[in-house]
Amino acid sequence: MSDVEKRRLKLLQETRKLYSDTYAPPAIHPRFNATYRSIYEDHGEVQHSNYGFLIRTVVAILIFSLCFVMKYENQTIGTVDCNQVIAVLQDDLFGK
Repeated sequence: MSDVEKRRLKLLQETRKLYSDTYAPPAIHPRFNATYRSIYEDHGEVQHSNYGFLIRTVVAILIFSLCFVMKYENQTIGTVDCNQVIAVLQDDLFGK
């Protein structure tokens, strides 16, 4: 092998090493973004947590349970009947 061939092989190996995907982080689905960041990102950064979905879920469960109890007990809260609440929700959802 001549010096030119050896030099070309060395440059080829360096180029392959430079553009290799071996040490690159994998492409991920957006759903797994939090897990990905917890594994690959710098741990010195402040992690932001999103409690908005949790709060909305808890409020929705409380409202649902309140309506369920009102329907089961056939009670009213003040001047609001459970049937009125259901009618308003149906109007909003189904556009009546």
